[in-house]
Amino acid sequence: MRSFSLTVQAKLCSLVCAVAAVSLGKDVIFSYVLTLVCFFTLIIQKKWQITVTYGLFYILLGILLYLIRYQGLHMYVFSEFYVLMFWNLSPIFLSSWDLMTTPPGELSAFMSRIHMPTSVILGILVVFRFFPTVKSELKSVYLSMKNRGLTGIRHIFRHPLITGEYVLIPFLFRVLMIADQLSVSGTARGADTPGIRGSYYEKNMCMADIAIMILWIVVTVAYLRIGGIKI
Repeated sequence: MRSFSLTVQAKLCSLVCAVAAVSLGKDVIFSYVLTLVCFFTLIIQKKWQITVTYGLFYILLGILLYLIRYQGLHMYVFSEFYVLMFWNLSPIFLSSWDLMTTPPGELSAFMSRIHMPTSVILGILVVFRFFPTVKSELKSVYLSMKNRGLTGIRHIFRHPLITGEYVLIPFLFRVLMIADQLSVSGTARGADTPGIRGSYYEKNMCMADIAIMILWIVVTVAYLRIGGIKI
């Protein structure tokens, strides 16, 4: 199947359906159906890294659930409750990740099209891009420390406070620089200009997006009908 990138509308529909199904569904174990649909949407978009990584984690959760339910496994470090929680919330995690990793231009174009206030658009974009940015900056700090020989286990245990300072200070300076750059970039792009703005990243829905939305709605209704609804 030809790969494509889902529109924001389709990803938002996936997230809403996943939240509704997980919140209202009675059969927690049966939620694997929703997770399989999430994996399907990720695969057709060729998002292999999250598919393989979370797929292995999900298989591990399935093995643990089987051992807990049928073999009487009792874990002392990691509670059985957390295994069931991660299993049940996996559709929400995957659909949220798919939406949060959408290019900021597509998100802003969609929110501007539905007449969302500019302040809300900017706030949502900052929140969505916060975790990827933090990950990237921490990786840069780690590489810088590694080049200076400051990431050794012996050095970390002998000087934990100094190691923390080496990480925290450059990271905070970098975050402040990024905040200034975002302010300048937003002003240069007319973020404070009233009215509806266009976008180079605006995408129209295609048949594939409609098919995915219909699939999610059908699966959610079937999941609630077969598995039962919480009363």
